[in-house]
Amino acid sequence: MQARRRTLLVLEDETRRVTDAARVLSQTFDTVAKGDKAGLQSALEKIRKAEEDVVTLRRALIRELAQVGTLLVNKEDLLRTAFTVEDIVGHVNGTAFKVSQLRRTIVKTKKYREPISSLIDLLIQSISKLNDCVRALSLNPEQSIDMAAQVQRLENEMDTRYRDLVAMVMKNVAGYRDLIAVKDVIQAIEDAADATLMAADATTIVALGV
Repeated sequence: MQARRRTLLVLEDETRRVTDAARVLSQTFDTVAKGDKAGLQSALEKIRKAEEDVVTLRRALIRELAQVGTLLVNKEDLLRTAFTVEDIVGHVNGTAFKVSQLRRTIVKTKKYREPISSLIDLLIQSISKLNDCVRALSLNPEQSIDMAAQVQRLENEMDTRYRDLVAMVMKNVAGYRDLIAVKDVIQAIEDAADATLMAADATTIVALGV
């Protein structure tokens, strides 16, 4: 029991840092809209630091699992979850970089700014819900499974908005460079959402074995 608790605590810390990084995405988008170069660099640095912390925590979890030996029967499930959670922060970092490449005139345009901002907010909600899901593993595994289902519902909503936004962008964005940049951002957000759903599915498997 103690070995499992220690391992889950490391996983909780890893997911918390991913959530921290995701919350900075809104700040990243806002700094581009304001033309705040110093604020943008600060936001990108916060996300980069969070990614480094996540890698460190995932390595700590591997060491913890190596030490417990056969005391935990679902070691592979925990390890798979740790890697899928780490994958999310890589997508978040990539999204932040692509947001930083958008031209300010595009970000300030309401018909692009509002739907992209809304998509980012949904992603943050999804990752925050995953964080709650992981935290519930040590307290109430059944609740963790319910929260994973909420991540699925958020991802479904994001899929719909993603398709609508891509269609709108293809129709309205003038200029090849801007079209590629905006589509890259939208796709990066969608990829991060897909990774979050994969992590939620992995967490559900862990919850069934706790």
